[in-house]
Amino acid sequence: MTVAMIMSKDRLEQEQAMLHRLVVGLLDDGNQVIRMIPKSETDEFSHDDHTVSFSKRVEVSMPVSRMLRKKRCEEVVELFQKNNVTTAVGFGKDAMQLVLDVSKVIDLQVMCEVVSMKETKKVKKNSQVWRWLAPTPTIEQEIARKVGEDRVALVPFGVTNHNTTDKHECATNKCIVVLNASNETKHIHEILEELQSRPNVHIFLEMTGNKQQKVWKQLTQLEMHDRVTCLRDVGTLRQLIVHADLVILPSKSMPIRSVLLEAMLCGVPVLATAIPGFDMLVEDESAIIVKDAWKNSIALLLDDPKIATRIGEHGSSLIAQKYGSAVQIAAFEAAFTLF
Repeated sequence: MTVAMIMSKDRLEQEQAMLHRLVVGLLDDGNQVIRMIPKSETDEFSHDDHTVSFSKRVEVSMPVSRMLRKKRCEEVVELFQKNNVTTAVGFGKDAMQLVLDVSKVIDLQVMCEVVSMKETKKVKKNSQVWRWLAPTPTIEQEIARKVGEDRVALVPFGVTNHNTTDKHECATNKCIVVLNASNETKHIHEILEELQSRPNVHIFLEMTGNKQQKVWKQLTQLEMHDRVTCLRDVGTLRQLIVHADLVILPSKSMPIRSVLLEAMLCGVPVLATAIPGFDMLVEDESAIIVKDAWKNSIALLLDDPKIATRIGEHGSSLIAQKYGSAVQIAAFEAAFTLF
């Protein structure tokens, strides 16, 4: 079987390591894989690219204007026919557009991932997508309600453990990572106000949303610039987060991300709002879910090591059982099989 995995720029930036592990798993099981990625300004391979060098790597223009979509489609159709591609999987909005364009010309099994409950609203029954890939049972059930059970498959994100032996449990200084910080300024203000009185805490804010200026203004008002680091590079965040003392998720609309699962696998406790579709965040087991004020929940995990350890251990066990790379690869391959 030859599978084309089409990956848009945003998905590669967020999930390159996970997608590469998936490619390697497919290759190890005897599948032929073509990786289609956006054209880059250089011809150099990244370090991670060498791990999947046995798969065919093709660069395509992604995204393109409406005027150029036909020409791009013709080029990809020729490539697919030459390589006997039977299945194409789109990862990300731009990739999905490309694979749908191609499926109008040649017979192709089209699969596309859905990474949040918000994205399920865009799932249409009359779409050319043959099967949607859902990372959690809740998202799978919502898609099935719209398009039928035979057109959705549960394919959990797959993660691997990181070496965290250098983490010191008795350290007096704490490290907190806040994901999608610039998307929920009201929650961020409450979180920062509570942490302002804790001089031994350093906060890392992921700043990739469209409300960054509001967060900067809050930091200025609270005079916390010396204890806050703002990050945009997910690669840096990925190395940092598995060593954190606490991960906070203030956004109710964020997508499911492997960087969170990696942190949980390493035993980092999670504090979050109730996020639809995040089945791995089980209240008072694998996470503390904030319902009212953030103050008490933050204090609970920072001031009581036993509770933080219990939450971290339960989360690690859950991720190890349900979100390992082997689980993802097996589920991904099963998704190709007709019901």
